[in-house]
Amino acid sequence: MRTFTPLLLLSSVTALVAVPRPPISDPQTLEYYDFYDKRSTNVTARGIGTSADIYIFNDWSTPITYLTTSNSRMSKSPPGSVPLSTFSASSGYGIEASGWIPLQSSFKFSFSTPSSQKSDVKVDIGMTPWKTGYSLNSGKEFETGVLLAPAKILEKGRDFDFYFFSGPGVMGPLINSVLDANLGAVFAGVKKSPKKVALNGDIDITFKEFLNPAVRCRYSSVTPSTAANLWTVNAILDITSEIKMKVRYKKLNQDAVLKLKNLSILITANMDFSDLTSANLANVANIKLSVTRLQTSIGEIDVDGDILVDIVGAVYPVFAPVLRLPYKLASIVNMSENKNILGMINVAIESLGLRQTTASTKRWSPSLPAISFTGLFERFISTFSPQKKRAISNISTWMSDPKIQSLPLSSLYIPGTHDSHAYAFDHVLSSMKYSDIAFLWDFDYFLPAPSDGSFDPLSTTPIHLGPVLGQYTMNSVAHIAKAQGSDILAQLNGGVRHFDLRIYYDAVADTFYSQHGLRAKATLVDILGQVQTFLEANPSAAELIILDISHTNFNQDFTLEDGTIISAVEVQFKFMGTIRRLENWVYIPINSRGTKNFNFQTLKDTPLCQITQGSNKVLFINPDIVLPELSVNTDGWMYVPSSGVTPKGGLYEISTAAALTPVEILNNVLNGLCGKGEEDLLRVKAEGANGKLVETVKEVEREKGTKVQLVSVDWWGVEGAVEGIVGLNHS
Repeated sequence: MRTFTPLLLLSSVTALVAVPRPPISDPQTLEYYDFYDKRSTNVTARGIGTSADIYIFNDWSTPITYLTTSNSRMSKSPPGSVPLSTFSASSGYGIEASGWIPLQSSFKFSFSTPSSQKSDVKVDIGMTPWKTGYSLNSGKEFETGVLLAPAKILEKGRDFDFYFFSGPGVMGPLINSVLDANLGAVFAGVKKSPKKVALNGDIDITFKEFLNPAVRCRYSSVTPSTAANLWTVNAILDITSEIKMKVRYKKLNQDAVLKLKNLSILITANMDFSDLTSANLANVANIKLSVTRLQTSIGEIDVDGDILVDIVGAVYPVFAPVLRLPYKLASIVNMSENKNILGMINVAIESLGLRQTTASTKRWSPSLPAISFTGLFERFISTFSPQKKRAISNISTWMSDPKIQSLPLSSLYIPGTHDSHAYAFDHVLSSMKYSDIAFLWDFDYFLPAPSDGSFDPLSTTPIHLGPVLGQYTMNSVAHIAKAQGSDILAQLNGGVRHFDLRIYYDAVADTFYSQHGLRAKATLVDILGQVQTFLEANPSAAELIILDISHTNFNQDFTLEDGTIISAVEVQFKFMGTIRRLENWVYIPINSRGTKNFNFQTLKDTPLCQITQGSNKVLFINPDIVLPELSVNTDGWMYVPSSGVTPKGGLYEISTAAALTPVEILNNVLNGLCGKGEEDLLRVKAEGANGKLVETVKEVEREKGTKVQLVSVDWWGVEGAVEGIVGLNHS
């Protein structure tokens, strides 16, 4: 009997393994993970062991190495070492379990990656009574992905396709954050209001309840293609649930239960951003998305309800005979019906009919238009090489030079900063909603969706991101919004004299905040304190500091939760009381006090020394409100028009602040997701612009036939922008 048992087991294994299958070509790195066309069509004999093709993916931004660390009872082992270049995949490697030894076959592998924690994976391979499965024994969660997909089990060809991924693990926690924040509400909504789906006139299915649902992302990555604006997303999801349904097939009705355990799905999709040419992020509807790979494995499946099987047979006949056979069902999905299923998924994506929205040319501006000189600036900027900067002594008090003091405002070159306060942010959206990025206000960044059945996350806002994705999104927005690299005091000491400040009133906090989409860390009180520190540190100087406060909400009333109303007049007097801190240094031009739309151009011939009177001065200007004192209601310097005639002899401003396109923003976000890290985009733009700033100013003046006095920049400390502008006063 003892000698018969091994023979019986061997016979069982032999009956279950696949017949001969085609060989696999030599490994090589392929574009777009397009390795299927590398297979040979010639069929050669294989052994009787369970067989698989292995595909190995490197989703890191650096080269890595796949290493097989051990083998046990493998008749054809995995490769010992496979080097993989950045963002690449191997072609297939054929492996096979031993068919002659009635014991479990297995192997172990790991990845040599930039991670501080090494992943160690054990893979078992075999058919009943043995198993095919894996265990991740060590390593950082989300950095290793595995899917063991049934292929042509018990048929001609390989038995499995094994997919092994290694990547930075950024996306997995973000996807799970969304799932955790919303699935409770989805399942509660189904239980409270069952969802009926009519497949045709004869068939409908009503989903009544999901019992003990578990949906997790085990691995996800995003990788760039060599082609511009093309990206690939990989994701592996695990699903376990018991689904209670009511099904109708013609005149027959029946309650049914579908039980799924350890359903794993690998999805690969390509995203194309080539059509995102607008400066309005609402045009993300122009992203092209197509699913290129769908592979599955199923641990267990059970169907309680004969009519449900009949419905499957009527709608998709090929699945009906295998509906209760998890391996065979997954095999059909992965192989014979895979192309058809992918086609249906992509048709469904296309049928969503996403709308294209109207383009906008401004970078993050609310209802008040932000005029810039970007068009003309971009025409000239590419033709210049960086200029040599004039060394400026005492840059922190450059205006106090007697030569500078003698110049009228029309002859001065004044360096300014755009969004001067946007150097650090809280992870909170401002109360000033920007139309270009209005979708950001449709998100809830921290709380889960209500799970009492009253909220439908699929059709209702806010969209709940969960705390992990919420914080990540805020950080990404900060990389886009950051316009300066240092605080107001550093800018003052660096020679900046005009400050673009976007201030709003928060009635709940009774505080004046600054903002650039996100709420900046610097409140108005903080900013004034930094200015005061500078003034007191330079008591003998004669500097003119212009605080240009705009994009405000000071003209509206506020109603608190308890019904208290704070009127616009009260807000304006609160503002006036706040800026009174600098009252001893305030400069008010003649005839400007309490004047609506003061004509700032009347100051063009005023010498600087007449304004400063030998001491530091602060000029508050605000285009939004008229105050009886301290602040002047005016637009200040005029923007040089990008077309048409420019009147000569006025006070003019240009801003080299860059407009970011959706492609630039999305590529930056995707660089973060693929492990490269996000950059401060406005700094990247400034690195090219600020070094050529002097030539740009001179070319604008030649083109328009008039002098420019105020030049505002992003990232003032990059490429010596301020020194270049101040140096023009000495040329």
